[in-house]
Amino acid sequence: MGSSIYQIAVSKKMASMKMASMVRALLLIVAATATFPAWAGCAVADALIGQYGISFSGFTHALPRVALPAEQQSGPDALVTLALPNQNGQVSDGFSHSALINKDKKRVWILRTGGFAGVYEWYGPVALPTASFAACATEPGHQPQPRRQPAGAAS
Repeated sequence: MGSSIYQIAVSKKMASMKMASMVRALLLIVAATATFPAWAGCAVADALIGQYGISFSGFTHALPRVALPAEQQSGPDALVTLALPNQNGQVSDGFSHSALINKDKKRVWILRTGGFAGVYEWYGPVALPTASFAACATEPGHQPQPRRQPAGAAS
């Protein structure tokens, strides 16, 4: 009788350990997929982020700063915009970046916004990497207009 109680206790303990192991494995899978970047697979975004070191803290390579991109629509669907997400996730006071891309002229303008001081800065042009847009979520692009200063803001 004593040994059967012991066997039941051991069986319950083993079942509990198996369940805990399964839960840990499931949590690991969920965590891995939750952190898998939404832009993964967009070769153009990956190339731009890697080439210029684009992150929440800025750029690792110096880029020319401009007031506005000097870009015109050179053909149907030539201009597109593409978000350049931070590989390490969002940082509340970090920069966000997007790209205005002229597919026909193979050049890119990068918009940096946010940050601690709330910037709105354009950089470029830089060369469009030779990469596929196949998995990229682009939107139609257009020539940006000058940003208006809020009333009472110093110019």
